[in-house]
Amino acid sequence: MSPDEWTAWDLTCQLSPRGRVRLADQLGPDGYLNDYTATIPLSADAPTTPWAMPLTDVHGYFHYIAFDLDAGHGNAIYDAAKLSHWLDELNIEHLVTRSGPTGGRHVWLSLHDGTDAAVVGTIGHLAAQLLPSLDITPLRNPATGSVRPPGAPHRQSGYSEPIGSVATLTAHSVTAEQLQSLHAFLIDTGATIKLAPVTPIHGVSVDEGGYPHLTGSKRPLTDRILNLLDAPPAYDTSHTQATVLAGCARARWRFADVLALLHVSPALEHSRTRRITPTQPRVPRSAAESRRALEHAWRRAVEFVAANPISGDGSNTEFNARAIAASEAIARVQTAADAMPGRWGLSGPGSAQKGVRGRFSHRAVLDALCLFIAQAASLTVEADQRRLSQVTGYSHEACRLALHALREPLTDDPESAWIVLVDAAEGAHGAKYRLSKKFSTAQTDQKLLQAVTHPSESPAADQRDWWINRLSSRLADLTHDVFSAPHSLGRKAGLTYSYLQEENTLTVESLTKATNLSASRIRKSLSRMHSAGLVDRHPDGWTRTAADTRDAAAAQLGVDGYLAARAARYDAERARWAWWRADLAWLSKRNKKRRGRRSATGVPLFAQNDRPDFPAYPRRNGRGHHGEAWDLILAGALSRPKTIEHQQVA
Repeated sequence: MSPDEWTAWDLTCQLSPRGRVRLADQLGPDGYLNDYTATIPLSADAPTTPWAMPLTDVHGYFHYIAFDLDAGHGNAIYDAAKLSHWLDELNIEHLVTRSGPTGGRHVWLSLHDGTDAAVVGTIGHLAAQLLPSLDITPLRNPATGSVRPPGAPHRQSGYSEPIGSVATLTAHSVTAEQLQSLHAFLIDTGATIKLAPVTPIHGVSVDEGGYPHLTGSKRPLTDRILNLLDAPPAYDTSHTQATVLAGCARARWRFADVLALLHVSPALEHSRTRRITPTQPRVPRSAAESRRALEHAWRRAVEFVAANPISGDGSNTEFNARAIAASEAIARVQTAADAMPGRWGLSGPGSAQKGVRGRFSHRAVLDALCLFIAQAASLTVEADQRRLSQVTGYSHEACRLALHALREPLTDDPESAWIVLVDAAEGAHGAKYRLSKKFSTAQTDQKLLQAVTHPSESPAADQRDWWINRLSSRLADLTHDVFSAPHSLGRKAGLTYSYLQEENTLTVESLTKATNLSASRIRKSLSRMHSAGLVDRHPDGWTRTAADTRDAAAAQLGVDGYLAARAARYDAERARWAWWRADLAWLSKRNKKRRGRRSATGVPLFAQNDRPDFPAYPRRNGRGHHGEAWDLILAGALSRPKTIEHQQVA
């Protein structure tokens, strides 16, 4: 008997990656409610009510991708045809089903191997930007994400009717390489990965429209970039565009300047059109797609130039290799950290055991260092305690202790530690750290060094962006007054909150395994967060509230502004340290120019001294008076008044 002759329940039993499926068993005025809270084992008889099959196995790996196109959100029939056409162009086997009487569509991919939830979630995020009717909830929830399989009844009437052979699903033919091709195609079509930066990149500012640019005054473009703007692009249009955008970014241009050239300059052909196949001519993008593609390329270009402050045309033949090495090292250390949750906070009855096992702050600092490595595309990064404090929400003392604990070798081998100190802090520079050699890439493929690498839509850049986005989002969830301030909900509540998302529902048991906290501690944190309006309770678990209410909860608890005040204090401490070092450098300088006496009517032709921008450091009895310097900084002594040419004219 072929798969097409199986009953719907037989097909579900053959396909389901888990031993149970979700069941809709509650009636409403228009049929069964869209609430699949009950479950039924595959060994039971075929249900008479609608059921939904999980897309993942018990370990959270996806075995199917089901694009759920809802007619209530857009033109599902049109979006399904568009997606099916794209998949046909990429030679990806798929099955389209009519969801039911409402006009919805499901587009199924059957994966050859279990795929990580992050990969599927990213593809869903990209596809949703191009397909308005797509509901990506099942693709972003590896715990409970389910879709009605072919043949399953609809809650109102009818059933999920396959348009084609269901043998496509039993073949499990979609490979990881094909998913990577789909990912690249969606980006090339105009979808973008939104980043959630925790700390700004050094030397980068944001304009009024939210677009990044290098700080400084706008400069003329080099002759080479000007020639590229007017000349026909090379066959690899992405290379031409990336080179031009890197030159514009290095010249301190803004996105508005580049946008004005979108429909004028031949060099931006990559944003105006896209290639379907290597042998066919490029086809035009819509105006919205062209702008999105240019926005995406501009952000990459600015980030690349800021991270690689070199002279030249914007190309760096080592960037791709560094991005791959950094991403692979981060993946190794994150996998090792996830495999031992007891290392991050689980403690015994004694404080000595707690010191050995570690604290939650240790994992947060490790994640922050991985974030710095991803941002810099370098295995060695500079990190001071106060910067780590601002990124993780923990105090600088907690970050200092975390760095010390992460540097402790687990065996006699120094490389058995998590991180290794490369250079100690000196002067204005913080200490430099790297991941131990067991995590860093041992060898570099020399072919990558010869590749044309630039801020384009390359797999290396995508992988690096994914880590920046993931680590930034994880740390941003922890860094809030409602979890960090004294008398707030506490760090354990923040850790629990970071594992909850609006689109997924987790039980206390799932949170216990994820956080390594006790069930009683989880219940207490959930209860307090529920009272504060941060989480909602559902029949099958807990989820975040639809709106982010952390600011309101912090204000209600009276802890709002705590982290901002601490950041201001850290800034003042940095300013005092910089002031003190500048004064010491000036005092130790030989042949200093000192201010001399001159007549009241004299006109100085040259600078009267070579003291740095800082005024003289306050001293008492020949020694620096740090308390008075602190009071002067808080009073604004180091703030520079606006000059006439910088003031706005009414």
